Amino acid sequence: MDKKSERKNDTVYIEQWLYRKPQLTPNQDGNIVLISKGCFGPLEVYEWGIDADRQAYERYEWLENEFYQYDNYCIKIEWKRLRQQIQNVIVLFRNNGFPDWAEQYETILDHLNQEMKLM
Repeated sequence: MDKKSERKNDTVYIEQWLYRKPQLTPNQDGNIVLISKGCFGPLEVYEWGIDADRQAYERYEWLENEFYQYDNYCIKIEWKRLRQQIQNVIVLFRNNGFPDWAEQYETILDHLNQEMKLM
């Protein structure tokens, strides 16, 4: 498989949103990005995951111009809220014909639920 095909399989459009597959290895900030969706009109990004301190987080970034740049945020959220977001994307992917994406998120949700039992 060439690099273009590989990258194409890592993203999917549903309506105006471009979803990226989960990044299960920590990024440069130490965050594990579970859900990432971006829109190109307006240019904005939402992200949910686990931060370097092992806390659930939600991030929003406005990228189109300076008008709403002060609305950007990154906040810690309850694990329940993160699990709900994952359940929402499972339904979204199933309803839009992406069962492999839904299955990947179901596996992530199972791991999170197991991890929560150990905490």
